[in-house]
Amino acid sequence: MGQDRQQLLLAKTCLLASQILMENGSELARIDDTVKYISNTYSAGNDEIESYVTSTLIIITANDPSDEEMQPLVLVEKTNVKSINLTKIDEINRLSRAFVARELTLKELYAELRALRKMPMTSLTKANIGSFFLSSTLTYLATQSIVASILAGLFGTLGMYIVTKIYDALHRPFIGELIVAAVITILVRLIMLVTPLPEFNNIIIGALFPLLPGVQLTTSINDIFDGNLISGPQRLLSALILTFTMVLGSLLVFTIWR
Repeated sequence: MGQDRQQLLLAKTCLLASQILMENGSELARIDDTVKYISNTYSAGNDEIESYVTSTLIIITANDPSDEEMQPLVLVEKTNVKSINLTKIDEINRLSRAFVARELTLKELYAELRALRKMPMTSLTKANIGSFFLSSTLTYLATQSIVASILAGLFGTLGMYIVTKIYDALHRPFIGELIVAAVITILVRLIMLVTPLPEFNNIIIGALFPLLPGVQLTTSINDIFDGNLISGPQRLLSALILTFTMVLGSLLVFTIWR
């Protein structure tokens, strides 16, 4: 019975690590490697732990090859990419290395993972500050205009704030990005009624840049090259739809407001 509980704890630990990595935008190869490191370190090959991961589902199976009468343990969990949080992915790497180095027990690792999953995302304030500097810097490099870079930074900060609040309220992707693209374009057009903005296109692009799914595009291509032909195309399609949604929001304003 004790061995069964330890095997269950091992499987739950691998499942939890997989969930955290998937929810924060990790590529599938990293998830498979993490499961192997944890399971091989604990069982030294005595337990066969296998993982099957897609962008919406994680399956962990545990089997003791020395006990032919024992039924394999199967854990199934629905999941999805909730955000891109490289801090949590890096923390998973640190915890798994500490476990491999025998600095943590399996029970301690599981407790650390539970605490990590409950940890909130980067604060909205930090996200807004990052959006301002990213939008303003890129716009200045493109236009050499301080006014355009400041406007892009302010609109980028506003866009990040609105997207976050809409997602927290609706828990639906794409809607916030569509609205933000339209709002930013409207604001730029309103300013153009007062003063000319020759760099208005660059201001809109710079303001929307922090919302582009760059990490998601990269991980989707990595997944495809690694042979994950289910999750890779799914992620790629999601990233393309998100990009198209922002373009659509801006085009709708330009089409209606001529």
